[in-house]
Amino acid sequence: MSDLLEQFISQECTEYVRRLIEDAIADSATQRPRFEFNRFEITIEREANIVVIEDVLDATEARVQHVLLAKFMAALRRCSA
Repeated sequence: MSDLLEQFISQECTEYVRRLIEDAIADSATQRPRFEFNRFEITIEREANIVVIEDVLDATEARVQHVLLAKFMAALRRCSA
């Protein structure tokens, strides 16, 4: 089974979602942007330089994955390709 990042990209990442997240990352006014989607919650931890992906439906055993911000951004860019 793929990790939560890949599941998020394949199931939730649309052009709108990508722009929404990228805009929040670029806007430093919000220290801890958080998004709730159909299956996933995404929290950007600026100070730790990570993104927390939570499976809110508990569809996987992992339920939470911490991803480096750079890796998350690279995956977001792939979803629009």
